[in-house]
Amino acid sequence: MKVKWTVFTVLLFLFIFVSIPAYSQPQPYSPLALEHFKRSLEYMMIGDYYDAIISCNNVIKLDPNSAVAYALRARAYFELNEIDRALADCNQAIKLDRNNAAAYNIRGNVYVKKGDYKRAISDWQAAIRINPELEEAKYNIDLAKKEQDK
Repeated sequence: MKVKWTVFTVLLFLFIFVSIPAYSQPQPYSPLALEHFKRSLEYMMIGDYYDAIISCNNVIKLDPNSAVAYALRARAYFELNEIDRALADCNQAIKLDRNNAAAYNIRGNVYVKKGDYKRAISDWQAAIRINPELEEAKYNIDLAKKEQDK
């Protein structure tokens, strides 16, 4: 099962990143961290996952509690098929912010790559509970259920 990176996902990350300082971070991101994050999104959109990882690393250095940066870096690792690194970053993002729908969504994708459809579906369901508009997770649940039935 192939899970696609979509413009919707990039916009979701941007929405989450912009809203997190207002709701869950004690201090707003520094302008430099914000610039690195924007750059990482740009790299993701053009498929330059290595540079996206470098930009996320810079955000994490400036703000080690940035669940969004860990989730975005996880997505870049996932796209590079570095599954264990993607899983570690998803786990860290969720540890930092239990309401990070993107991290659950990506971790669901990671579990599919590992062949663990049960955990994948569970994570996508968690992502949908947090963000009921997350169409990618809904679609992936349907695909995973079909794969399980084979």
